[in-house]
Amino acid sequence: MGFFDQMKQLNELKQKMEETKKRLDSLEVASENEYVKVTANGNRKIKDIFILKMDDKAVLEGKLQSAINEVLDKSEQVMQSEMMSAMPKIPGLT
Repeated sequence: MGFFDQMKQLNELKQKMEETKKRLDSLEVASENEYVKVTANGNRKIKDIFILKMDDKAVLEGKLQSAINEVLDKSEQVMQSEMMSAMPKIPGLT
């Protein structure tokens, strides 16, 4: 494989990664408990936070932190899955 073929493959990979990143912006994951609902996109950006119950500030803060961490974990899993599907199949590595 020559240099120009490698450059072409690199440009194709870059384009696929950009397309995947755009697709991840449109994907939504959520985490919800009795106090809050948090949504994020596939690029780990928080989109919305909905407060469902506010009777105890300390509990609300803990539930919010828990929901944010959970939704970011879900978003990370979606992102990894999407990026892996965009990667070319390399013999010996897949």
